[in-house]
Amino acid sequence: MSRIMKCFAWLSILIVATAMATADTPVRIATYNMQYLNSDVGNTNKYGDRLQKLKEVVDLLEADIIALQEIDDRASLELVFKPAQWHLIIDDDSGDKQDVALAVRTAWSVPDFSTSEHAEDKDFLFPSSADNTFFPNRRDVLVVKVQAPQDKAELQILVVHEKARSGGRETTEYKRVGAARKLVETIEARFAETPFVLLGDFNDNPDDTSLNILETGLPNAPGGPEEIDGPFLLNLTEPLCAQGHVSYGLKSNDIEGDRVITIDPASRDRNNATRGTDDDNAGAILFDQLLIPAWMRSMYVADSARVFDGPAAVRGNDQNRASDHVPVYADFVLVAPEDVTPAAPAGTLRISALMPNPDGADDGQEQVTLKNSSSQTIDLAGWTVKDKAGNTFNLAGVIQPGADMTIIMARPAFLNNTGDDVWLVDPSGNTVSPVHYTGVQVQSGAWIQFN
Repeated sequence: MSRIMKCFAWLSILIVATAMATADTPVRIATYNMQYLNSDVGNTNKYGDRLQKLKEVVDLLEADIIALQEIDDRASLELVFKPAQWHLIIDDDSGDKQDVALAVRTAWSVPDFSTSEHAEDKDFLFPSSADNTFFPNRRDVLVVKVQAPQDKAELQILVVHEKARSGGRETTEYKRVGAARKLVETIEARFAETPFVLLGDFNDNPDDTSLNILETGLPNAPGGPEEIDGPFLLNLTEPLCAQGHVSYGLKSNDIEGDRVITIDPASRDRNNATRGTDDDNAGAILFDQLLIPAWMRSMYVADSARVFDGPAAVRGNDQNRASDHVPVYADFVLVAPEDVTPAAPAGTLRISALMPNPDGADDGQEQVTLKNSSSQTIDLAGWTVKDKAGNTFNLAGVIQPGADMTIIMARPAFLNNTGDDVWLVDPSGNTVSPVHYTGVQVQSGAWIQFN
């Protein structure tokens, strides 16, 4: 019995109000690239017990919602997912062997697919042929609204499968970067106040340019290792990358006892070392990720993002292994639409300038200028300035609408004169307005301006 069905059985026995209990029940959302799943997967002469392994992975994953990539058609999905137990959303007419799809437990509803679970152009973000460079065929972004049982909490699921690195990492990067830029534009326009999860196979890891664009919302964000939350989207798998976890490239020899060792200590360095080259052999790497709006942080169950480590996911050889990817998942506690706190307008409060090297001693004299571009007065109580090393400075006072405020940070110096990353942290713990400067920009008594 699945985790969610067990939960509802327990609720019915205790005769607890379902709506109230569901709001406190974690929802598991996963992403899984099933490596060219087709309706021949049940052919044991060709694929051995691959189908049984896929079923075992799905069962052990205990997810309520699973984003899927590399699906041939509905018939192949129905071999793994019983239609009586799952809503299966896919474009039945695409003819493409790499469709994205979504599987949702039937305890949930998919309001926009109440009469048919066939996905059409209107259900994708970029169906126009003009967008095929970045979102080829039905590797477009599938958008499905899901609704929790009874309590009516809603969530938009955005399923993505970015262009692979085959053909050269550097040669193909413009497609992943272009896709990220278009996603930022569309998310800002359509989902600013909507809870959503963007998830799938990005064919880049959290350090790469395309993911840094999605995390910051900045179209020219550089590639490179960083672990700053947001401020545009929170990459829930970024801490996994920092720990060395991978979701692609694991094999039978990674099984130890009753679990898969999903850490490759060299993965992150290997990926960073080949950035800017056409070396497309990523080895084991974290390609599969989940991102949410920064303001949704409170709905995420802290530290619940995981790489699936059940041996069924990697046992076997290249022919009968379940997939060359393993699922990645996270847990959430959703709220009803009327309880959703809408996102604050982007750029409401930002760092507009820094003076890391004042004339004379730096201690107690470093300065930051903040800009309030909103029409509201902002109380700085609970806000902090933070740098890459984890140093913080607590802010105080209020900034009037449209005004600037320059603050002398009366504490031991922490803004490095050799360059640093600096950002604001709001009272809810969200990262706001990350800025970067280099040692070349640092001059005695001079301000470093940011757009």
